[in-house]
Amino acid sequence: MIKLLTAALQAYIAFVGLRQRQILYDIEDEMDQLADDGSPAAKLRLERLAQRRAVERLRALRSADSDDA
Repeated sequence: MIKLLTAALQAYIAFVGLRQRQILYDIEDEMDQLADDGSPAAKLRLERLAQRRAVERLRALRSADSDDA
């Protein structure tokens, strides 16, 4: 029973890590599209996405640090 629970928790941790990476990839993809636009609205959206990307990266780093502990 313990092995099953351990495997389930490891699968969940892997899923959460994958989801975090997908969020970052989605943000970066949108940033790439907006960079081609160049309009003032696109520039504002780029700034906001850059802030969100920084937060998501920090969150991922904190998660990785807590996994190592």
